[in-house]
Amino acid sequence: MDVIILDPGSTISGECALTGYVGKIELLSYSHGIAQQITGDQSNTKRTSGKPNHQDFTVTKYQDLASCNLINNCNTATPLPSVIITVGQNDNGHVTATWVYTLTNALISSVSVGGGGGGKPQETVTFNYTAISWVYTQQAGTAASDPGNNKATWNLATNAVT
Repeated sequence: MDVIILDPGSTISGECALTGYVGKIELLSYSHGIAQQITGDQSNTKRTSGKPNHQDFTVTKYQDLASCNLINNCNTATPLPSVIITVGQNDNGHVTATWVYTLTNALISSVSVGGGGGGKPQETVTFNYTAISWVYTQQAGTAASDPGNNKATWNLATNAVT
C-alpha cells in the first residue's frame, strides 16, 4: 500500500495532487473493525444478539488545508452523504486502487490533534455511518493473469446486506 486517500465530499478540500484525486486528503493510516456480539446463553442457537457492532472508521493524517473544515463539520454534526477511502498503489502519480471503502450518511464523530518536537502535527478523525461497502480489486501480476474483485456491503439502519 503506497497511498491512502480520503474523499469526504465536495465541501472539504485537501492538498492531494495525485491524478484523479486532486484536492482530496492524503492519509497516513486507517483502521476499522466489526464485532459480532456472542452470547453465553447456549439455548440461543444462533449464539449472537443478531446485530454486528461496527466501530467508527478511523483515519490519521497530517494537519492540512482540510483540518479546520473537518473540525467545523464535527462541531456542527453536518452529515456527509458519501465518504470514500481509497487504498492503492501510486505509479508515477497514477493511483491503482486495491481497496475502496464507501461510508454512507457519515458524521465526523471526533477529531483529535497532537504533535511533538520533531514532526508535523497530526490528527485522527473518526467517521460514524449508516451503511458501508468494501470493494477489493485484485491487481494483475505474474501469478494472476486475470485480476478479480470482491465486494461486501452492510446497512446498519436495516441490519442487512444492501
